[in-house]
Amino acid sequence: MATASTFREHTYTGEADLDAIARLINACREADDLDSRTSVRDLREAFASPGFDPDHDLRLWKDVQGNVVAMATLWHDSQPNETEFLGSVYFNVHPHLRGDGLEDAAMIWAEQRLREVSPEGLPLVFHTGCRDKLSDRKKLLRQFGFTPIRYFYELKRSLEGDIAVPSLPNGWKIRPVDANSDATAWVAMFNQSFVDHWNHTPMTLEEFHHYTQSADYNPALDLVIETDEGTLVTFCYSAIDPDYNQRLGRKEGYVCLLGTRRGYRRRGLARTLLMAGLQRLQARGMDTATIGVDAENPSGAFALYKSVGFSEDFRSTVYRKVLSP
Repeated sequence: MATASTFREHTYTGEADLDAIARLINACREADDLDSRTSVRDLREAFASPGFDPDHDLRLWKDVQGNVVAMATLWHDSQPNETEFLGSVYFNVHPHLRGDGLEDAAMIWAEQRLREVSPEGLPLVFHTGCRDKLSDRKKLLRQFGFTPIRYFYELKRSLEGDIAVPSLPNGWKIRPVDANSDATAWVAMFNQSFVDHWNHTPMTLEEFHHYTQSADYNPALDLVIETDEGTLVTFCYSAIDPDYNQRLGRKEGYVCLLGTRRGYRRRGLARTLLMAGLQRLQARGMDTATIGVDAENPSGAFALYKSVGFSEDFRSTVYRKVLSP
């Protein structure tokens, strides 16, 4: 029987590892009956995210033949708050090797890495997520000392039929984002919109430019509402993943971001822009749309999505663990 000592821990060596990492993640998702997949392109973009250092925040485990059989990533605060230092840990172990100690090795590495990058004097906290149907994964997280703290829904809606967009006040308009001229105003709007949401970390200009340069980014699906005075008040960004749709035989888009800055809420602006975003997905031939939502969202997003025809597809849970000093 294989044990963790059978395998060797490796640092990331760049492009040469990407295909093997993608194959490992996809083997895990297939075994877990998850419909999502990744690719070399997706991983390349993710590992280039601002604040993520793949040379140090990514670890691989390989067998004697050099095959990648496990991997772990640690995403940590670039702007830590005054009460705790948070790291998000994700790990994948090949389905044929689960339970042989690689999960323990991944968690030990992640804890060591979090301690390396954390400022002195702050409690260290891990977060990780899990689909609710993955009972073995949930059991493992509990064994590692994680407890559930937050619940999320993935919702889905048909795009058949007419999609009506409510009107705006005179002089206000819906328009696409200009990633260059709008960058500073958009980031300020985003941060003011989510500052009172759970686990919010302020977005930076660097992070904004990173997501607007991704391969699947379509500026025609990145919408804002602008007032007659030129203030950006609501945003809705949707996306289409052609590889996902081709593999599953679907025509599905997803709403990635939706929000309204404080001071402009309760006016129906998010509903208006959401419907405009759904119209654009429909115009591009999509049959369905998905959106994720925090079950305890303070702005009433869950009720909004249900009122415009979204219904539950699946649930996920975020788990938390406080490390000992």
